[in-house]
Amino acid sequence: MRKGNRVLTSQQVEIDGKHTGQAVDLSVVGVYISTQVSYPINTVINLKFHLIHYPIETQAKVIYVDEGIGMGVRFLTLKPEEAKRISAYVEAASPSHQIRPNVRRNQILIIDDTYFYREAYQQYFQSEGFSVLVAKNGIEGLRILLKERPDAILLDLMMDGMDAFKVLHIIKSRSELRGIPVFILSDRGTQQEMNRAVELGAVELLIKSTATPDKVGEKVRAALQQRSTLF
Repeated sequence: MRKGNRVLTSQQVEIDGKHTGQAVDLSVVGVYISTQVSYPINTVINLKFHLIHYPIETQAKVIYVDEGIGMGVRFLTLKPEEAKRISAYVEAASPSHQIRPNVRRNQILIIDDTYFYREAYQQYFQSEGFSVLVAKNGIEGLRILLKERPDAILLDLMMDGMDAFKVLHIIKSRSELRGIPVFILSDRGTQQEMNRAVELGAVELLIKSTATPDKVGEKVRAALQQRSTLF
């Protein structure tokens, strides 16, 4: 939707001095803000956030809205020095300008706010030779995705602040991330949740009570094998 280079980021944003959101996708032109606050399209709002401790204050116009998930906005009144600071940040964070180590194979990111499940899946996948990354919530998971490109993601459905559907929406909206297989884990797994998970791009929604680590491992390996045949 926006022109120019854009990068995944994680910055708290103040909206109109009374609401907060999380900037997750930034360019010098605008930003996508994860927030449950809803504004009509074309509304002009005031934003404040810090970029590496540098304060940014600008008005922005709401360009599109994902109800209950977030909104994309276009900057209107960036000062020249603010635009330069954002441009430098985007340039430095862009994958095409980073020197990356050899791509890791069989690396999995586990995003879950329950200690028991994090530990159970982490121990299993480590014993199976995977490199394991762990996050306690969606925002922390997105921060890890700033630095890493795991081969697969296990994503807990219900988490404080940002649930799995919001995280999945952000992942699948990014061309460099959307190919990563994502499995959502739920305590209940209603048919509505299952349908929405697949519609948003998850491989499958798994029920925690029956999704034993070895069963999850089988599904992850099958998804990785299928992905490897496509590239």
